[in-house]
Amino acid sequence: MTETLPFGILLILIPLIILVAGAYASVGLGGGTGYLAVMTLAGVSAAIMTPTALLLNLVVTGAALMRFGMAGRLKWRLFLPFLIPAMPAAFLGGLVTADRKIFLLLLAITLTAASITMFRTAPNAQEQEFEPDRLRLFLIAIPAGLMIGFLSGFLGIGGGVFLGPLLLFLGWAGPKQVAAMNSALILVISAIALAAHGIKGGVELNVVLPLAVAALVGGLGGATLAEKKLAPRVLQRIFAVIVLIAAIKAIFDAVSK
Repeated sequence: MTETLPFGILLILIPLIILVAGAYASVGLGGGTGYLAVMTLAGVSAAIMTPTALLLNLVVTGAALMRFGMAGRLKWRLFLPFLIPAMPAAFLGGLVTADRKIFLLLLAITLTAASITMFRTAPNAQEQEFEPDRLRLFLIAIPAGLMIGFLSGFLGIGGGVFLGPLLLFLGWAGPKQVAAMNSALILVISAIALAAHGIKGGVELNVVLPLAVAALVGGLGGATLAEKKLAPRVLQRIFAVIVLIAAIKAIFDAVSK
């Protein structure tokens, strides 16, 4: 079934997507929770929201990686135990179609967690060198990867908003290493989940393409701000408020319809 958005809604979404992509790119994220937040506020349906957010993730993280690379900061020994279980889980999550109320409630919980995380992890930590032993790494990374992958595929996010705070909390990596791992995770998970949504017929290019151009502009702008070392924490906290408002709206929509 083909869905579209009114032209007026697109005109509202395009500048918001530019701002969200810029803010998230400046802190090493793809922006999935932000795109879901503004689309929720605009009243976009879940059928359009999820695959659109995934494709915008791909645009922003792909552009950032092509522009800046990962500067040798990607710690494969630490990253792969999270990534490998997340990949099939993301595909399965992308195939699941849930009741609208269930989707909105899960979205609200995820957006609330993302908002709290963004408030608490404004970048101020020092780079870390501590790495866990193999057993502890696997005991945490495998179940975490499965959960991150499934929620990412189902909701339409890349998973960086979960992986980054977890690694920083555990002290296993510093902010620059986390940003590199987030970018790689978001790129892979978004592509896999988007393929699952494509199988379901949920990708609408007439909606996605104009928003993808907006995300590209915003993502490159945000990466440039980060390159010039302008502090991103203010933007991060502003969008944490927007994400929290969207979570409240998602809860209201779930219980009122």
